[in-house]
Amino acid sequence: MLSRFQPFAYLLVLCTAMIGTLLFTAVTHASEDAPGAEAAAIMEKTAGNLDPSDFDEVVAFEAINYYVARHFNAYSASVTGFLNMTVELPAKVELAIPAGAEVMWMSEVSGGPIANDPEFEDPQVSRTENGLDIYTVVLEHFPILQIEYAIDGNPNVSLGGGEYSISMEYTPVTDTPFLRLMTNVPAESIVTDPSVEFMGEDASGYLVFFRMYSEVIAFQSVQGEITYSPPAGTGMIAEGGNLFGGLWITIVVVAGGIALVAGYLVLMARRRRLSHEEWLH
Repeated sequence: MLSRFQPFAYLLVLCTAMIGTLLFTAVTHASEDAPGAEAAAIMEKTAGNLDPSDFDEVVAFEAINYYVARHFNAYSASVTGFLNMTVELPAKVELAIPAGAEVMWMSEVSGGPIANDPEFEDPQVSRTENGLDIYTVVLEHFPILQIEYAIDGNPNVSLGGGEYSISMEYTPVTDTPFLRLMTNVPAESIVTDPSVEFMGEDASGYLVFFRMYSEVIAFQSVQGEITYSPPAGTGMIAEGGNLFGGLWITIVVVAGGIALVAGYLVLMARRRRLSHEEWLH
């Protein structure tokens, strides 16, 4: 497994800018300032201790982020599933990636330092269905599951005239109220589509944009693209080098995604309690 580097200053800045300190602290389960024995206990948590076959039902994720990440000479992807904050752990969950994709990292996500994220050290495909490798695991410590994997080929194409487009597609295996397709593009790029939302900057200075989809049903493939106009000479990634070299730069936007999803879930949960209607927008 490749280790990951997570810049926490970026996490704080992004969360504050996008949804405020209150929402950030609501999803930060652990911090670097955890004192003594408590910090050690957090770091000692491991994932994959419970057998999914001992649990009857799969708990569906309330939201999923699918993020295609641009590195210097390669692209990678991460899928992050978020349980509703009312779900009690442990909980059996399922998350899918394309069949045959090489998993680079799989863990529960604490929302704090990467050292606190319990890693699934030897993830095994539970089943393959509809062209998807489905991982069935039990979340014990945190209500978020993340899988990072390598992408074959280049999802970025030139449209001519200085425009480029990144195509994304994700298929959840359970009904999913919120699905976000996300990617990063070079700094100073221009995106004019009003349905594409801006999230912030990642640690490399790339701009992060996303499309939001709602009420996606199980095994429904959602496709989307983000078209952008970058500064001259920055449209395509560099050629050559190690395909996985860029994976040493972690998909840092996941941390910001945690806070943003938490914001949606907090707001939607409040609306549901007040109105007794399903997930108002």
